[in-house]
Amino acid sequence: MFNIVGILLALMLAQLGHGSGMLVGWESVAAAVGATLAVLAFHYSVASHLIERFQMIKLRLAATPPDAPPEIRPQLYRERELLLRRLPLFRLGVDALIMALFAMVVFVFGWSDFVARVWGVPLHLDLLPQLLPYFAMLAASWVGQYRIERRVRGSDWRPWRFVGFQARANLLTVMPIALIYAAWWALLTFVPMLEDLRSSFAFLEIAMQMALVVVLSFFVPVAVRMILPGGPLPEGRLRRRLETYARDHKLRVSQILVWRTGSRMFATAFVIGLLPPFRYVFITDALLKRLNEDELVAVFAHEMGHVKHRHLWWLLGFIVSFTVVMLGVMQGLHLLLPGPNYEYLGMAALVLYAYWVFGYVSRRFERQADDFAARTTSPELISQVFLKLGMDNPVAMEKRGWRHFSLSQRVREIMLAKAHPEVQKIFRAELWRGLAAGILVTLLASVLLVQPVREDVVSGLATYSLTEFDRARVSNVAPSRLQELRERTLKRTEAMGHLNEDYQVISLWYAGVVEGLSGRDSDSLDQLAALVKQRSTEAGSPAEREAMERELRNLEATRTAIARARIKGTSFFDEYDYELVHRGLRTPD
Repeated sequence: MFNIVGILLALMLAQLGHGSGMLVGWESVAAAVGATLAVLAFHYSVASHLIERFQMIKLRLAATPPDAPPEIRPQLYRERELLLRRLPLFRLGVDALIMALFAMVVFVFGWSDFVARVWGVPLHLDLLPQLLPYFAMLAASWVGQYRIERRVRGSDWRPWRFVGFQARANLLTVMPIALIYAAWWALLTFVPMLEDLRSSFAFLEIAMQMALVVVLSFFVPVAVRMILPGGPLPEGRLRRRLETYARDHKLRVSQILVWRTGSRMFATAFVIGLLPPFRYVFITDALLKRLNEDELVAVFAHEMGHVKHRHLWWLLGFIVSFTVVMLGVMQGLHLLLPGPNYEYLGMAALVLYAYWVFGYVSRRFERQADDFAARTTSPELISQVFLKLGMDNPVAMEKRGWRHFSLSQRVREIMLAKAHPEVQKIFRAELWRGLAAGILVTLLASVLLVQPVREDVVSGLATYSLTEFDRARVSNVAPSRLQELRERTLKRTEAMGHLNEDYQVISLWYAGVVEGLSGRDSDSLDQLAALVKQRSTEAGSPAEREAMERELRNLEATRTAIARARIKGTSFFDEYDYELVHRGLRTPD
């Protein structure tokens, strides 16, 4: 249902695809439409084959006479079981096909560039348009998936109910990301100073986006409540029992809601919300029909177990951890493997971290919630819930997910803990080992980020001061204020030059720009030119000499931009950008 991994991978591909499109134009739209039709045809045809096989097995079972050899019927049951087990693998294969086709649409037919250049969608508001081909292919796959759900799994979905359910589930996944992007766009649009800060400090945008993630996570439950169809659990004995349970265990919930899915098969419940005023427990209509009142109290107790043990707060911590680990791993790989591919390796390392560490911890969070439900209701009751949910589909009893143990394992562990309470020490030790691993990895990643963050702060202050000085000069501020900004910029530029040799070069360039704009001889630019010529003479390869020649032409563009900015009273950076494009040192935006 919640296609989190697929959406995140698609988003990553869309972001990496900027500027890499070979064909951008009507070909981009044609490729997106063609890929959607390809997914529709493939999924529909394979779904037809699977349905025919399943129906044939059913007919053979029905036609098997009572006096048939005893091994025939078990063999047919095994064939049916094997087919049901292969359905998730088939779905995974379709998801992989969709991702491969989306990568082709992005990298070959330049869909990300098409959205930016042809449609003119502003940066940070382009998330949904960028993912449009992916969601179109995903929706095309629902046609075949619906047929499988109806004809093989025996679901009672109606077509539009199924489509609406899938659309809402994916919207729930992408909505928090879209909200963060939109909030960031609003900040950049209505807080002009923020754009200068963003261009000066490399880590500032990441830090502010993570702050937005934390802030918005408190209010996302309200949006989820608006998206999911349904309403409050009706007044009655069940509602009073659930509210009494929460009150007795000092656990606050804003509202208990019924999620009307329109299917008797989708039986589940979940809790969302970090703060009590925005905390909701959702129970599907199918679960209300399949379980009795006592069993529903046990399910509610499981969800309250997540609240009791602060699992939602740990989840938020992991989201922050993912960012820190990704940046730390990329920094470490950059030091060990300088080159263009360390970013992709960093993404791969983050996926492994999320899968192994977060998946390990998440499964044990579910076990801890099961234990809370068993202790506050009864072990037999919560076990009865899992057995009842797995009765209609034997495959589900043994199916183990990324974030959940199988139902059969959960039942075994609940009864094991009842018979041998000392096993809880082992379970708690497992959980804390996973949490310790996540904390340790995050701390190690943070250590790797200390030096680059320090460099970013020092160089960012110098860059921001230079930008501020240039803006003040164009605005004709008081001479005393301009002199104050000039001295501050030179002081911060000098501090940046002490970081390392690379920053020393940038420091000379900054100082030369300030000197030139102040009407003084650019001694710093002369020193920089001499240094570049020396490096060009010592260069050991044609590529290095070509790079130094490019730097010399860059310095010529800098001198010209300084002179024009002083004469015209315009921004140095605007003149510098124009000069770079004019000299062919940079492609126009």
